[in-house]
Amino acid sequence: MIELSFGVLDRADTNFVVIAILLGALLVPLRVAHHAQLLPASVTEELKGLAILSIVLAHISYMLVADKQYLFPLSIAAGVGVDVFLFLSGFGLTAGLMKERIALIEFYRRRLIKVFIPLWLVLLLLFAADALLLHRYYSLSYMLRSMLGWFPDASGTDDVNSPFWYITWLLMFYLLLPVLFSGRRPWLTAILLAVIANAVAIADPFHLQVTWLYRLHTCAFSLGMIAAWAIHEPEQGCNRVALKLKQFRNDAAPSLRYPLLVVMLLLAGYCAAHNTAASWPVLSSALHAMSVDENVFINQATSLITMSALLLVFLLKRVEFSMLQLFGVYSFEIYLIHWPLMSRYDVFFHDTPAWLAPLLWLGALIALGWLLQKETAPLGRRLARRTAMYERRPAISGNHESPHRY
Repeated sequence: MIELSFGVLDRADTNFVVIAILLGALLVPLRVAHHAQLLPASVTEELKGLAILSIVLAHISYMLVADKQYLFPLSIAAGVGVDVFLFLSGFGLTAGLMKERIALIEFYRRRLIKVFIPLWLVLLLLFAADALLLHRYYSLSYMLRSMLGWFPDASGTDDVNSPFWYITWLLMFYLLLPVLFSGRRPWLTAILLAVIANAVAIADPFHLQVTWLYRLHTCAFSLGMIAAWAIHEPEQGCNRVALKLKQFRNDAAPSLRYPLLVVMLLLAGYCAAHNTAASWPVLSSALHAMSVDENVFINQATSLITMSALLLVFLLKRVEFSMLQLFGVYSFEIYLIHWPLMSRYDVFFHDTPAWLAPLLWLGALIALGWLLQKETAPLGRRLARRTAMYERRPAISGNHESPHRY
């Protein structure tokens, strides 16, 4: 645990300074957005940026310095950030599959290359750096299973990188989605995946230490799939839900749109700050009477409500946040590197004031994320070309499904 140096500022003033600087960086380069799509790539990048910021700041507060009041309220939404990532993964994959159906092996090839190339490079660097600089060694079996994406534990001190539990959970959805996907009924696939995820998390067949985290994130991926199905715009015809949302975003009077955005932001803030069973005593008692784990249910429910409220805000806003887009572009790389660097190789919290250290780390993570992507993206493209054994085929209607394709 790192000891904070507040200097002349107290904790409240430190939090205010950090919030003010981040808010200024968010709003100063504000641009008016002109989107033809309901959820374009620029908005998904913003959502990824918001998600990775919430995760990094929470890990600083709750794990690195073990001070829940430090960086409050920026530090209370790590779970929401994870749900946003899962939601966007489910949304993006479903939207793509509804437009183009490809061979099963092609799906796995594309997804696994994108995940494993940066993961392998980060793991190799961490194993080497920990051994050379910290004399910290890992068993051969641990290193091999890590290279395969198997992270059954999430120890902030013992594991090479405790946030890697998310990789294993995400890979489960990647493996199951193309096998179960229904072109005509994506919502049914989403329900099946949610049932499987909850069954795995509740039954805990492998008795994993990390299962408690799985239980908090069983539904976001499926919700992303359902959202993609609900607003899918076919080449012929129109989707009324998507059309109405775009009309409201583009044409609604400020007197209608702004109050809705404010209400959604307030709802998101309230649920993010009241995400424990103690905050909902009546509901908690009812769940307990039904033998439902009230802590898990309320934590996940409030996280999903927060996520949904924020998604609606980002769908209906008419501006672009360049800072969030920047963090979003490098969000996966930042997720891979942020915790081991901050927890074992910190160079800022020891020597700079508590208001400056997190800002310096965010800047450093952007730079390192850019470097990691710069090195791994070409490797991924070359590997993709060399392993392209199957040609892309034209889209197939959901009315002609085959068990060997999706």
